[in-house]
Amino acid sequence: MSMKDYVLRLNTISVSDTEEVGIKNAFLGEMFTHPELQQIRVPNGFAITASAYKRFIEYNKLDGVHDKLLASLDRKNLVSVNKIGLKARSLILGARMPGDIDDAIIAAYHDLCSDSAIEVAVRSSEISFENTHKSSKDLYETFLNIKGERALIETVKKCFASLFSDLALIEKPSTHQAIAVCVQRMIDSEKSCSGVAYTSDPETGFADVIHISGIWGHHEKKLQKSVVYDEFIIYKPSISTGIKSIIQKKLGSKNYMIVHQGDSGIHTVNTPVEMRDQFILLDEEVISISNWGMILENYYNSPVSMEWAKDGKSEDLYLLQAKPEFFKKLRENYD
Repeated sequence: MSMKDYVLRLNTISVSDTEEVGIKNAFLGEMFTHPELQQIRVPNGFAITASAYKRFIEYNKLDGVHDKLLASLDRKNLVSVNKIGLKARSLILGARMPGDIDDAIIAAYHDLCSDSAIEVAVRSSEISFENTHKSSKDLYETFLNIKGERALIETVKKCFASLFSDLALIEKPSTHQAIAVCVQRMIDSEKSCSGVAYTSDPETGFADVIHISGIWGHHEKKLQKSVVYDEFIIYKPSISTGIKSIIQKKLGSKNYMIVHQGDSGIHTVNTPVEMRDQFILLDEEVISISNWGMILENYYNSPVSMEWAKDGKSEDLYLLQAKPEFFKKLRENYD
């Protein structure tokens, strides 16, 4: 297998490559490669493929070891899950990245960096098609503000290891065959804002509205339980007519935010009081995200969930990921 099979640029892939690059990478690639979607702003990056994961496992002779561990797993017993998950992850984290994969990842990182090392977001990209509903749990890991060659390689291994997270072992005990990884230029939302959007109401499924929510700093699903987000409701039939389409704006408390603090990593901090009383987005930015959602919904003929971020330096909005709800039906059309 050649180097290029282990790493693929996002602007070369599409949904037809899902089995190799995973769901997250596939839909990001679709926005690069299809003209109808190219007006949507997406951070540049690359995918580390399922073939790279399989080569890593084979090179370190871990496949049989993991099989034996999983054979003794009792997923209803949390002690068993914790013990086996910890062992399975430790084997991956302690293993060596094969030289050819290491070289391919570093070469792609240098292409992304241009002249100097940059920070990237490193996200696991699931291969299985069973966990595609917009309300599904996050089973695998995401890492932000990763900078430098060795830090990137170690973080990729952490994404590999998250295939055996405790939650993944409980939720999906029979699908630990492979995982892919997404590496993208980091959007500096800690100096601005980020959040999620749905092209139908996420609670009721009502199709005529778009629901956008967000906070200051990095969006993190785990934080949603303790923070009240700003919310925006947009009436879809009015978007293209020029009539005022934002029908509701709700100011959230946004009492906490996630920021990156140097070498100590990601932290949850108190949001400055003066920021809590400000909406995170201007009306025109709300409409921009809504327009992107409509483009995607029309393209896939399906409601779409999105994760968005605003860069604190350029003040540009980006989509970090987007996924149609009816993915299984789409797969039948691509196969």
